[in-house]
Amino acid sequence: MTTRIPRNAKRVFYATESTTRTKPDGQVIRCAGREQRSTTFREARTFLDDLGVPGGVTVWTERSQQTNAYADRRADGTWMALDRLTGTWEPLPATTTEGQA
Repeated sequence: MTTRIPRNAKRVFYATESTTRTKPDGQVIRCAGREQRSTTFREARTFLDDLGVPGGVTVWTERSQQTNAYADRRADGTWMALDRLTGTWEPLPATTTEGQA
């Protein structure tokens, strides 16, 4: 799936698959796998859900010119979102695609 990001986008969501690799010494490290840029969180969430893999979503904003954590997809398929006011991770409700156009 290819997503075109407008040149004047105010926010861009980056969905990144999390994978692990084992070093020759046996140490397991976390690496980035496939990724996609989206203009909405919904597209980024759908990307990781369709892959069925754990991963994270970060958001870049034009105003701050910074990229920050936004949400994580756990290995069991649950989503956790970062509450910016408290700095804690909270569960996101499951989405349903039935009846949506």
